[in-house]
This record gives sequence, structure tokens and C-alpha cells, in this order.
Amino acid sequence: MSLVKEYRCPNCGAGVQFEPILQNWRCSFCNSEFDKSQLTMPLEESQEESEKVAENLNVYSCPSCGAQLIADETTSATFCLYCRSHNIIKDRFSGKFKPDQLVPFRITKEQAKDIYTKWIKKKIFAPSIFKNKEEIDKITGVYVPYWLFDCNAQGYIEGTATRVRTWTSGDYRYTNTKYYRIVRSGSSRYSRVPVDGSKKLDDNLMYMIEPYDYAHMKDFSMEYLSGFLAEKYDVDAGEAEKGMRQKVKKYLENRLKETVIGYSSFNVTQKSIDVHDTSCKYAMMPVYLINNTYKDKDHLFIINGQTGKISGETPLSLVNQIAFGLGLMLIIWLLIGFGGALFV
Repeated sequence: MSLVKEYRCPNCGAGVQFEPILQNWRCSFCNSEFDKSQLTMPLEESQEESEKVAENLNVYSCPSCGAQLIADETTSATFCLYCRSHNIIKDRFSGKFKPDQLVPFRITKEQAKDIYTKWIKKKIFAPSIFKNKEEIDKITGVYVPYWLFDCNAQGYIEGTATRVRTWTSGDYRYTNTKYYRIVRSGSSRYSRVPVDGSKKLDDNLMYMIEPYDYAHMKDFSMEYLSGFLAEKYDVDAGEAEKGMRQKVKKYLENRLKETVIGYSSFNVTQKSIDVHDTSCKYAMMPVYLINNTYKDKDHLFIINGQTGKISGETPLSLVNQIAFGLGLMLIIWLLIGFGGALFV
């Protein structure tokens, strides 16, 4: 069996890919549209020698044109750079690396490019290369690994609250402060707490594009990967659970704090929060990525492939800052010049 498979059009045999707007599959050749049940089973080839090379060197042979696809050890799906066939490295989605669930893309690549273009234009001091069409065209749809945790949490917080009253009498201003001991306790059930399963992606940037709408979650099926890249996890469930516990403890602490109302201030002095009865599922979430380089440093921008929410940090271009300053000075000079001329 070959390491790569491609889903084909039932009408003409060409490759098909998942269309986010249609939430169905479209043939890239005859433009026919299909749902998942109509897809033709992928072409299977037996190339024993090629498989041995692929296993050792992470080289994968395209079943359509024979080109060699190179993927790193965490890449699970890719497309051929030569014939643009959309191929899936299927042995990466077996056993423990097979996801349980998946949120399909709902935003197209063109829509993602438009979202990024409008966003980056507002960053007036961002390097000009970040705004070049050639760079924006490199935006890529990727399914990224997530762990979704269910758990119970219970705990309490204790602290000091104040009520402050001030008033003025004659030439004097008085302040009266009363102190209160506050105790709050409670429990909560949390479902599908997301934790990024990729070390390649900045956790803060990933957190900024959340949440995903789980109402559109699907049972995992490799057909959804057609036309997109994918990464298998390199953060295991045990490591991810540590991050989840910190998230949940913060969630519950903030929720308990929100019940302390009617006071001027409140400071926590003690707290104890326990997370238990945990379980998790391995899922894949859609994102669009664009990676720009400025002064030999990579800058990653991430768009939620379902909602369009974007995150990323842009460096400041000294050239753009100087140009903006000079332009502003010119406008001021012209306004002063024309303003003075009106009174001559």
C-alpha cells in the first residue's frame, strides 16, 4: 500500500477537495459537487521500495504524477507542489495519532487573504513586505491538533474586601474604610477545554483566536483533509493536561471572584482549587497560517478557519515610522502655510 492517498471525482477521476462554503467536496477539473458518501475510494498503489525510502527519509510519492513529497515528522497531510493534487499521508492518522473529532473549515483561502489584508493595512508601522500580495498569496489552510478535555473542578477562595466611604465637612475630607473577610466556594463541570497540541504554534496566539463553535464538530474523517495541510500532535495528552488544569483553575477562581459584589476592593489571600475526573479527546481545528520573515526572524499570523478571528504580532519598521513622521510634518507644514496665506 502506498503511503499517500487522494480522493477522486466519481465523474471524471480527477482530485477533489473540501470546499468550506459548500461544506461539500468539489472536483478541481469538472467542477462537480459531492457529499462525503459520494466520494470514490482513493487510488491505492503498491510500491514496496518507495515505501522503504519514504519511511526512512520522510519522502512521499504523489499517486497522481509520481513526484516526491517531502514532509517533516509532524506533517500528516500535504499537496503536491507539481500537479497540485491534494494528497493525504494516511499512515500518520492511524493508531494513537488518529483524531477523534474535527471542526471543518468554513472560511475559504480567498476570504482568509481578505481578512489578513484588511487587518495588516491597519498596522501602519508594519514592514511593507508583510503587505505584499506575493506574501499574502502564501497563506495556507492547516488543520492543527488540539486536546479537548472534560473535567470537574471544585474549590474555594478567601480574601479581604473593603467598603470605602468619603465625605467632606468644613475644611476637612474624611474617609471611612471597613474591612470584611470573604469566603467563596463552589464547583463546576467543564467540557471541551481546548489545549493546543503543537509545539510549533505559539500558545498565546492560538488562545487569541479561540473559541471554536463545537456545534459544527464532526467525527474525524480523512476526506475533510483533502485540499489542506495537517499536523499531528507533538504535545501528548499528559503534557497537555497540565496546561488544561491551569486554565480550569483560573476559570473557577475568576468565577468565584465574580460573586464578590458590592465592595470597593477585594484581594484573594488564600485559595484551593482541585481538578478531577478528567478525560480528553484528540481533535483537529482549522486555521490559516501566514509566516513572514523580517530581519531574519519569523513572524507567524494565525486566522481561525471557522470564525475568521486573527492574531499575530507585527514588528515595527523604522523606515515606515520615518516615512509616517515626514508625511505628518509635511501635512502640518502645508496646513500652517495655507493657514497663514489666508490672513495675508
